Amino acid sequence: MLNTNEVLVRSTESALDLQLSNGGMPPGHNGPYNDEETPVRNTSHWLISFLRTYELTGEKKFKEAAEKSLAYLLSEDARPMNATFWHRKNPKKDFSNGLMGQAWTIEALEYAYQFFQEEKILNVAKSVFQIHPYDSGLKAWKTVNVDGSIRGFDPTFNHQLWFAASGCLLSRHGDESIKNSVDDFLSALPVTMKTYSNGVIMHHPTGYLLKNKKERIISAYKFLRLPKKQKKYTYLKSVGYHGFNLYALGIIHKIIPNLPIFNTKLFKSTIDIINSDGFKKEIQESPYSFNYNPPGFELAFALQQFGEESSVNFFLKEDFKRSYSEKKQQWGIKNPIDIQTASARVYEIYQLENIQF
Repeated sequence: MLNTNEVLVRSTESALDLQLSNGGMPPGHNGPYNDEETPVRNTSHWLISFLRTYELTGEKKFKEAAEKSLAYLLSEDARPMNATFWHRKNPKKDFSNGLMGQAWTIEALEYAYQFFQEEKILNVAKSVFQIHPYDSGLKAWKTVNVDGSIRGFDPTFNHQLWFAASGCLLSRHGDESIKNSVDDFLSALPVTMKTYSNGVIMHHPTGYLLKNKKERIISAYKFLRLPKKQKKYTYLKSVGYHGFNLYALGIIHKIIPNLPIFNTKLFKSTIDIINSDGFKKEIQESPYSFNYNPPGFELAFALQQFGEESSVNFFLKEDFKRSYSEKKQQWGIKNPIDIQTASARVYEIYQLENIQF
């Protein structure tokens, strides 16, 4: 039997030889989305893994790898126009990867700031967060391009939620403007976070980011008119991202445990569904589950934060079976879609209390 700390240490050890000469880590292509990425996303993830593994082992090589990763993220290569981080290369999409890419790198920089206590790290993270315009009417942030120009609102709910979680991490360090926008976003979650009747959080809530009542009604009508096959695909995508949403909520809960939404029936339903046989079956069908997101880590963290933990081992063992190579002692290498990204996401263990499984 292994425990989660051992999985992280072994996987991080195996990744040391992969570090590029500029300190970055090998990029992937964002799993099933197949968007060619820069090293920024995976380097952000590995930075946390290197630091956490150093904390667990005290071995200097992990701290040195973290220092190189951090130097890359603070370099012109990662943030070429002194605005948002350059995450992906697909010319048909924004290069910043919406709010989500920025949230991942802010998360990593905040963790690095806690470790190194260097103000320049925190200042970069705050600066990137603060250039994203927030609309208190829609309770949402706009995407900012790599050159600093403003795009529209990021329409994916989990991107907004994760950006709020990254801001929540930053808000601990005394910036009122960040805290105010994050608090305003979180106060609206009982309304903006939509679920299916069973408690699964909707990936794209109908009518999300629409102010006009008529537009919201039309959006709901279009959703009802979707072909059955498309509805199922949309639902299974939400199943695959359910743990990803709850992981962000778990980060928020650690900082603001008394947030009102955590005491609502709506939120309770999102936790109760995890332990159901139906959810355990559906999560194995979702193309955005074990082949992309690591639900073992995400749901285990959610259950540690919010619920009774009887299903923790089920999800961890399922994920372990599909993702961990005993031969190479590394997480993610058995991933059939995007080995580099799957391997980097072992970092999500850093939020977990150590679990044997």
